[in-house]
Amino acid sequence: MNFYFIVDDYHGPSFIKKLFQKKLDEHIFTGKLLNVKRVPPGSSKIQRIIKAVSKKGIRIIILTDAEGLQPFEKKHKILQNIDSAYHKQIRIVLLCYEIEEWICYSNGFKINSKPSEILKTKLQYKKSNLPDYALKLDCDKLRDCKSFEHLLNAINS
Repeated sequence: MNFYFIVDDYHGPSFIKKLFQKKLDEHIFTGKLLNVKRVPPGSSKIQRIIKAVSKKGIRIIILTDAEGLQPFEKKHKILQNIDSAYHKQIRIVLLCYEIEEWICYSNGFKINSKPSEILKTKLQYKKSNLPDYALKLDCDKLRDCKSFEHLLNAINS
């Protein structure tokens, strides 16, 4: 299977590319990563991208923050901007908070506030360093993280 990711985080494309390659090397992910684009999920641009890349054998994964909405509401909000003909190719992976939650889980940090703020305090984290953390993620610890489990399901289903 070939994968095309759409993410809303500015540093997300570099992070996903590094993470995907690392997990391929570890035999956790299978397939080929075609590309990762940064596009806000509510953007009209998302429909054009999906239409352009939708071919047989390509799964499109939209990775985005839930932004305080219930998962059903957020998925509905995203899918209403996408022609229903493409819905079978699309998997939406919602992050409970933000992509930094994966770093918190991987490091065993309890999430009791915004994950990026926790990381700033504990690791002097800077958002621009997000891609570097992709190579440090511990998948055994991430198995307890619902959003990472959803990513695995999106890739392996």
